[in-house]
Amino acid sequence: GTLFKLIRSLSRSIPDQEVLKPALSTLRNLSRYPHLIDVLIESYGSLETIVSEFLRNKEEGYFIASDLLKRIFTEKKGVEAVCKSPALLKRLHNHVEELSRRAKADKRTKPHAMKEPVDKRLREAVEILELIKVSMGNPTRRLSMKV
Repeated sequence: GTLFKLIRSLSRSIPDQEVLKPALSTLRNLSRYPHLIDVLIESYGSLETIVSEFLRNKEEGYFIASDLLKRIFTEKKGVEAVCKSPALLKRLHNHVEELSRRAKADKRTKPHAMKEPVDKRLREAVEILELIKVSMGNPTRRLSMKV
């Protein structure tokens, strides 16, 4: 709970971002242990906090939060928890749609070397939604990466 309170209190400033990365990394390391991932999932506001960081971070924090979400959504409890919050699911879907739009625009306007970050972020976001769908029993309705 303490790490989640710390993460929620951090701003977008550079010093705060330097604190955020180790805090998210600590949570990711804790998620490697089955008995601790349940504690993470059940902690008040944990999913909301991790999803918020996933949506608002640019590079390192984004991929750390992504890895953490993937670990959470491989657990039945994690998928059940996110399904109880339609707002979180909607935010994740909207994020994929936004990244898809950006990737399409980048495809038309930017050279290949500059497209990589958006494409990589889109792949991560789609993979997270796929994990949720498969765990919910909808493996046939795959999301397409609208790139």
